[in-house]
Amino acid sequence: MEKKLLFLLVIFAITGCEIINPEEPIPAYIYVESFDLVTDPATEGSNSSNITDVWLFSDGDFLGVYPLPATIPILKSGMTNLRLRAGIKENGIAATPDYYPFYAPYDLAIDLREARVDTIRPVIEYLDETKFSFIESFDGGGHLFSEIRVGDIENKITLTTADVFEGTKSALIQLDTSHNIVELATGLSFDDLTETGKKVYLELNYKTEVPVLFGLIGFDNTNAAGEGLYGNGVNASSEWKKIYFNLTAAAVTDNFDFFKVGIRSSIPKEDGKFKLENAKIYLDNIKLLHF
Repeated sequence: MEKKLLFLLVIFAITGCEIINPEEPIPAYIYVESFDLVTDPATEGSNSSNITDVWLFSDGDFLGVYPLPATIPILKSGMTNLRLRAGIKENGIAATPDYYPFYAPYDLAIDLREARVDTIRPVIEYLDETKFSFIESFDGGGHLFSEIRVGDIENKITLTTADVFEGTKSALIQLDTSHNIVELATGLSFDDLTETGKKVYLELNYKTEVPVLFGLIGFDNTNAAGEGLYGNGVNASSEWKKIYFNLTAAAVTDNFDFFKVGIRSSIPKEDGKFKLENAKIYLDNIKLLHF
């Protein structure tokens, strides 16, 4: 009797442990190092990008956002439909990640297996419905940013081959203590950005010795001077960088009839003195996009 009771106690202890501590499922894994953006240079411009994260969906369920490169566990096995979206730092701010709405998702069906790591190399394009209001590569004989709203002729954009991000030329804006502030605008205006629900973004590459603001300049039929809508910008950077500005709120929340794209900068001061005697701003591959 005692042996039987002892046997039952042992069996209960074993099965009880299994109930309390069930066997952990073994995930499958995918590895994503980066996204490869492919563009048509003639209609979509440069394929320069700054994709920092992957947004992952599995059979329609959102699994999370992962900084690249990423090894991602998935608690599934067998054929699974995955969707990967290219994540960016909106306005260059780490606290505002989002997937870029103009990049098409990368979809694939994959046979997941427990403990196996599958490497995925997503190749993406711009969505077909993306509209480019303009693409300025600065490789031609002229450029769109011809209007000097604040500053002098010394502050105008010149085309340089001295420090080029890609292509043959980049834009150069120069400041000094006698010409220390500038606001430039596109010579063209755009009246197709104001519809409610539209997404409006500005992409560009930059390298600069001083902070620079980018935004829209709003006009209506009674205000020929326009109103600058600057909420986003970049800090000084000694290396070329890529950034995406979300201009949607400025485009759709104010009652303007049309817009220009504006650039504003100045040499900063400290204790009433200029921090730099001279400053250079380099720009390339500026695109205004919307749906």
